[in-house]
Amino acid sequence: MNCNYCEWRCDLTKGKGVCGMYELRGGDIVEKHPNKWSRCHGVYIERIPIFHAWPNKRFLQLGCFSCNAACAYCINASIAIGPQEPITFTMTPEEIVDLALKSNYKGIHFGINEVTVNLPSALAVSKAAKKQGLIVGCSTNAFFTQEVAKLFSDIFDFFNISLKSISDEFYKINLGLPSAVPVMRNIKYISSHAHVEITTPVVLHGNESELPQIADLLHSINPEMAWHIFRILPKHLMANDSPPDVEYLSAMVEKVKEKMPYTYFGNFIGSNWVDTICPNCGEIAIERMCDCACGAKFLKNNTLNGNCSNCGNKLPIIDDWGNDLC
Repeated sequence: MNCNYCEWRCDLTKGKGVCGMYELRGGDIVEKHPNKWSRCHGVYIERIPIFHAWPNKRFLQLGCFSCNAACAYCINASIAIGPQEPITFTMTPEEIVDLALKSNYKGIHFGINEVTVNLPSALAVSKAAKKQGLIVGCSTNAFFTQEVAKLFSDIFDFFNISLKSISDEFYKINLGLPSAVPVMRNIKYISSHAHVEITTPVVLHGNESELPQIADLLHSINPEMAWHIFRILPKHLMANDSPPDVEYLSAMVEKVKEKMPYTYFGNFIGSNWVDTICPNCGEIAIERMCDCACGAKFLKNNTLNGNCSNCGNKLPIIDDWGNDLC
């Protein structure tokens, strides 16, 4: 019997599959570690990063372990790739939602590892959270099936999708995945159903030159989409490699912003590319500070009901649940 959660479509009659998180039981595919988590903590949405929705709101972030990819530069390898017996704790969907409500979080975010590998537990939490009016989203590599893309878009409100490259060769060499095609397909589908922001982790001498082509792809899907270009400080198998050059990438960012005006560039202190700039007049609409590895710190919202306070241009920002101001 083949698992239909991700594009590996592993035949579980032959073993544990790529992620090792599912098994056959009584003729059904079931999760091996239901309601098991490795991380549970509060995070501002800008740290995910999500820049175009619910500025400065806090979310309860959950993570499990394992992955369906094996990124050579993975910064969470100890959770996603490395552990044979990871340290976990048990929390039911009801306990998680109760914690989020008591802590006055805006919603719940699944991150740390690939959410597809513990999908039944994530969906159970999501359904319980939505019943209580909480927003739910995830970070994902989007190497999942069309069936799961539909399932995700029905229950998740926002996504940060990691588009590493548009090259199958890059995916094969650096991620151990056979193709980038399912990822691009799922971005196109989900973008028409939910709020999507894209992160492209850049690896030295790996995918820097692809940025203009990635910009073309994203522009064809939604030219107002937020695109986070993430300067990787390699870990895991590439721990001894140098990070990409800031000056080279900053010049590239300025170029691609002509096609994707909401392009952001971070993971180095003092970045000038984490503010939301009005493409009509050039004024800062939302001000942030790049002070850590992932995302940025919110500083000030200069918009007026989602419009640029200087010229009145409507901006693609969701400022409250169910209120998309673009």
